[in-house]
Amino acid sequence: MLIPVNLRKITPHKDWNHRTPFPPLGFLPFFECELGNGDTFGLYWPIGREDYEPLVVETWHDSWQIQPTYSSLDSFLTAAQSSPDEYPEPPSLSEDPSSPRTCLQAAKESIKNQDIETSIQHLETALVMLPEYTDALSLLWQQYVRIGRIEEAVCISIRAIISPPSFGERPLKALRWLCSQQSSVPSIESDPIWLARNQLKLVFGGKKENADFPVLLNAINGYLAQSQFLRASTLMQTYAELMSAETVSFQERYEFNLEKFIAWQIEVSSKHIPGTRNAQF
Repeated sequence: MLIPVNLRKITPHKDWNHRTPFPPLGFLPFFECELGNGDTFGLYWPIGREDYEPLVVETWHDSWQIQPTYSSLDSFLTAAQSSPDEYPEPPSLSEDPSSPRTCLQAAKESIKNQDIETSIQHLETALVMLPEYTDALSLLWQQYVRIGRIEEAVCISIRAIISPPSFGERPLKALRWLCSQQSSVPSIESDPIWLARNQLKLVFGGKKENADFPVLLNAINGYLAQSQFLRASTLMQTYAELMSAETVSFQERYEFNLEKFIAWQIEVSSKHIPGTRNAQF
């Protein structure tokens, strides 16, 4: 993974190792601007963008959410220097036009103003920087449907479904819409999620059994069989987060072993980047 030029200006957690699904694989926390409540800033290399400099994200441990606030370490350092005694504020669009979080907020404002084309531009920018940004994918799906770009909406809805809950809510509306589609885009005719769309519910927790998990696991193996390692890695992160939110007895029923699954994630990540996504410096 590409090390940021200004890495020496922060203090990464030297003993960090990926032992739990949250924060996600590809995350490396650092000490600067920690609040002491368990939340932290960290570097994050998006899936498939390991050869670019990482984003700087915030962890919200109470809700298991990741906020992709800064497009680069330089952007974070500028914000931190501007408020040395305070928690750094998220950048404005003019301050960091590639910040995924800022682009998402700008897209929402554009939608309120009925400027759909501008909202799409902001969302597409966010997804260039963070391809697995679930909330941005879900919102972009809605705008594509709204203006009749149906083939693109199909592809984006699948990406939203396989993307992690740490980056956004489960895209139930996108799934329901996808199930209503009768003809597929040629590029996704053999996509495992497209083929299994009618078997999914995307509702998790509070049940003794959930048929979604075998479907998602089969889809992971389907992506691997097709050598679609980026999609496999994305869905593996999603699966790990969702399964880890279930009870221990539930995990045992589905033969989920956290240590083995993370090892599998790291192994698969080595197929699409030199090394692995287990960030350590």
